[in-house]
Amino acid sequence: SAAAAPLPNRRSEIVEVVEKVSPAVVNISAEQLVRGRSKPWDDFFFGQGPRTRRDTAQSLGSGAIIDAKGIILTNDHVISGASRIVATTKSGVELECQVVGSDADNDLAVLRVKNPRGALPAIRLGTSSDLLIGETIVAIGNPFGYANTVTAGVVSALGRSVRGENNQRTYTDFIQI
Repeated sequence: SAAAAPLPNRRSEIVEVVEKVSPAVVNISAEQLVRGRSKPWDDFFFGQGPRTRRDTAQSLGSGAIIDAKGIILTNDHVISGASRIVATTKSGVELECQVVGSDADNDLAVLRVKNPRGALPAIRLGTSSDLLIGETIVAIGNPFGYANTVTAGVVSALGRSVRGENNQRTYTDFIQI
């Protein structure tokens, strides 16, 4: 038997946004080389002496391709201090990236794909200057490495401020959803 076509009324604006935008949403994996002092058991096994350990730490986040030539917008806290950054598309293509610029105060970073393989799917940036409280929003991201997770909600407030982790920084003028 043939599969039934989806009913037209099920194709909400949210479904259409997800279908249109999700190919341009990427998972960001950033590796950071962490240097630390040797542990006491290292001295037992490897002898005493000044030595540092080299470990890698990895962070995961989301990004969006904003230019088909390979420009990606992501969060500064995801890529800060990274020695290697890889963006993975919804279709599984891994793209090695380099940081073009970052702004820790606004928690934004711009990446460039090192060797783009042709045009990439890209989203068009909009403006937040005319947002209305109560407007519907769609968020597509990669929390914990789960590709293209979707949620929808409303704009709850504009111009919010919140303290960052360990109260080291305050993020200002953001959109609460």
